[in-house]
Amino acid sequence: MSKNAMWLTIIVVAGIFGALMGPSLARLVGEGTMLILAPLFLIGVVVFCIWALSSNKSGKKADPAALAEARRMQAPEGKARIYVTRRGFVAALQGMNVTVGGAQGQIKSGQMLMADVAPGTHMITVGTAKAKLAKPAEIEVDVGAGGVVVIDAMIEMGALKGSVKLTRLDATQARENVGATKLILWEVPPA
Repeated sequence: MSKNAMWLTIIVVAGIFGALMGPSLARLVGEGTMLILAPLFLIGVVVFCIWALSSNKSGKKADPAALAEARRMQAPEGKARIYVTRRGFVAALQGMNVTVGGAQGQIKSGQMLMADVAPGTHMITVGTAKAKLAKPAEIEVDVGAGGVVVIDAMIEMGALKGSVKLTRLDATQARENVGATKLILWEVPPA
């Protein structure tokens, strides 16, 4: 069982437990206390969500021609192409800062970044926009001229802090991810 599935199971069990025990707890502490605690808890959750998403940037979407070129998955002559894609629902709205060489950008779920780079070894670093929410990850890829590499970025949840997980995709998964995500332009484009 993956970490994400485990935490989703724990959340469902906790929700069922809370639904069963909530009325008993409400009778035990009193209605007046519950009328004070429930809104405070809700306000706390809303404040946390606002804080967690406050470092997100709205990336500029590429035009349809650039998206069509990206989905061809062919590197330009004498170059290599690196994609970083993000799909899934865990922390979907949390921005992920991506660095490939000197290029910097941010993606959320359903988005990708693409860099045409010189052939060779490249370090890809990915972390959440709010660094306190998840441990960042790095992956080194070696790609030759005309080569294409697709890296999938996801967040695996932990008890208190998640971690970014980077996976190099095979050709079938790569085509699926690139076809299902929207191209976002780099904030600092590749050199």
